[in-house]
Amino acid sequence: MISHSITIPISIENVWKHFLIKIVHPENFVPGVTNIEIMEEKPNEVIRAMDIQTPNTPKIRFTEKITWSPYWVKFEIIDHPFHSGYVDNLAEKISDKETKITFTLNWKNKVTGEDFTQQEIITNAVNKTGTYIIEKERGIH
Repeated sequence: MISHSITIPISIENVWKHFLIKIVHPENFVPGVTNIEIMEEKPNEVIRAMDIQTPNTPKIRFTEKITWSPYWVKFEIIDHPFHSGYVDNLAEKISDKETKITFTLNWKNKVTGEDFTQQEIITNAVNKTGTYIIEKERGIH
């Protein structure tokens, strides 16, 4: 399991709004995401498929079940060519104008059972999310 946290100068209510947008538009938050398809929607649950390609890796398509309640979102792998597991996104109130964002990635290799350990993947996702939220809230996008 790997994780990364940052604190951004945005209220938890506004961070939460962006976490919910991320469910339908992950391309704004996660590097390398394209071809998003919402396959099923229920209250507080979505089944989503998408392609992702990170530097030095081939493009892959995977499906995940996303569940949420304030201020936490879980992205659980349903179908992925190499990994099983989940990613948690958590927002924690630091003050009225600051929020800590933590992403925790708990993936395992489907063949070997080894933990996924590429820290830069989760670090880049958190940093891109934080930057996007700050810029959106300041009207830069």
